[in-house]
Amino acid sequence: MADPETEELNSDDEAPEQVTFQQSRQDAAENLKRATQALQREKALLKEKRRRREELFKEQKKRKLLPTAVLEEVASLPQKRLIETAKAQDEGKDAETAKDQEDNSKDEGSEEDTTDDRVKKNYTAVRLKDQDQSSLQQQTAKDFIQNRLYGPGSKRTTVNQFFSMANKKGALKKPAVRFINNAWGAEKKRKAKHFKSRWVHKQGIPT
Repeated sequence: MADPETEELNSDDEAPEQVTFQQSRQDAAENLKRATQALQREKALLKEKRRRREELFKEQKKRKLLPTAVLEEVASLPQKRLIETAKAQDEGKDAETAKDQEDNSKDEGSEEDTTDDRVKKNYTAVRLKDQDQSSLQQQTAKDFIQNRLYGPGSKRTTVNQFFSMANKKGALKKPAVRFINNAWGAEKKRKAKHFKSRWVHKQGIPT
């Protein structure tokens, strides 16, 4: 028969329960998932509280401004009716002012008519915004034409290069134009001679 003290010592010496790496990894993932869900619920509650607070604030502000019945009545009015009402109010305000100015304008009526006719004939009223837009469109068109005709993609060349290339690629090979045309570069020679004579005269060099 075994001794009870020996059995107790043997039970104390037993190794603790082993936990595999996979199990610990799953436990950590579960803890992280629960923490994330708790954080999301907290954010959702805060968002809902903020939304309710904003709605309550808007409702209180609306009640302070005008009653709901008045707001609904104004919203139901057509836009045209509102414009006509505003025009009628403006005309009522300007009626007295126009009546006071009528007597003063009679004496200057003929002179103002003449001035208006002259202005209508000699001047045209335009908006600066439209002018800027028109100028921008014209400049854009000029830049487009310049780029198409003289841009990197255009195959343009000088007369000298054109005829020289034709002489080079022709059936009968010829030298470049500047070597066979005596008149080529005559204008440049004339300008160079004129510049030289002016420079000599300016320097006071005897000829």
